Amino acid sequence: MHPMSAFFDSIGNSLTGSFLQDGALWALQNIPGFPPVIQTVHILGIAVVMGSIVLFNLRILKLAIPSQSLPEITRRVMPFFWFALASNLVSGAFFVFAQPMRYFNNPVFLWKMAALLPIVILTFVYHQLSKREPDFWQLHPSRILVSRLMAFQSLTAVLLVCTGGRWIAYTEYLDYPLWYIEPYFDGTEYPFWVSVENWGISQIIAATNWFPTLETVHVIAASLLVGSILWVDLRLIGIAATAYPVSVLNRELIPWAWGAFILATITGMGMFITRASGHLQNPAFQTKAILLALAGANMAYFHFVLNRNREQWNGDTEPPRQAKTAGLMSLVLWALVMLAGRWVGHIV
Repeated sequence: MHPMSAFFDSIGNSLTGSFLQDGALWALQNIPGFPPVIQTVHILGIAVVMGSIVLFNLRILKLAIPSQSLPEITRRVMPFFWFALASNLVSGAFFVFAQPMRYFNNPVFLWKMAALLPIVILTFVYHQLSKREPDFWQLHPSRILVSRLMAFQSLTAVLLVCTGGRWIAYTEYLDYPLWYIEPYFDGTEYPFWVSVENWGISQIIAATNWFPTLETVHVIAASLLVGSILWVDLRLIGIAATAYPVSVLNRELIPWAWGAFILATITGMGMFITRASGHLQNPAFQTKAILLALAGANMAYFHFVLNRNREQWNGDTEPPRQAKTAGLMSLVLWALVMLAGRWVGHIV
């Protein structure tokens, strides 16, 4: 056995039968709704990462939010990132402790951890040097270049971590991809949505590594969508980015939100057609659809009603009550959308 494999096996064996495994199994098996809830907390943590360190790295690369200065944005987003990282370590630990051998014998999980390490190191180094000297990374062209290389490496690592997180449960697709199965047809009449499940593309997605690939992109896109909206919502509530007008945040972040929404919709439809009839009868899916409609209506109310008088409060630290309510409702609705999305797979 390879020394590294033996090392991780020893970790898994030491956790097996421990009080950590007993506690994690008890919580997952006995607390009603705990698995999808803790998974939602994990995904919301990813959304905060997308809304903090990912957008921050895009700012370093001059691809997003150009109006915000790097020293100011560093001070503002770093606490959110470290909080999200801690939250994800705790939420993920429940599943790792519950089935330690499933994870420590899984190469995808180990790849995920290997990709997470440079994110932490790069972010820590950048943050510490910025705390000592706010303009440290802007003083010399060489430092600017280094910061951009760090940002690119960090973005790449985030994508690898998100991909690994979704592929942990799909390692069999890596070794045994089917690529195609014959569509099911028994010669009888059946509803339209059942026929959708029997489309050739539906069968291919369901039976091959296309499904985990679509799910991976869907989670990343949905997290970026919520992370982008998060900035605007926190500004409306008066918690963060209060030095910037709401119109500026809208102009710079909404395009990212729309792009992520389109990508999430396309990948979501790809997964939907694999079990169309089942999803339409699934209470969690129905709830998610209703919540998405409410989130869209809330966003439309903000953009088409409240924005009419935006010039009166655009730069105010404390927006009017209606705008704060819209921001708070947006946060709650998108969090519930994530929760309903995780419940879909837990209701058969």
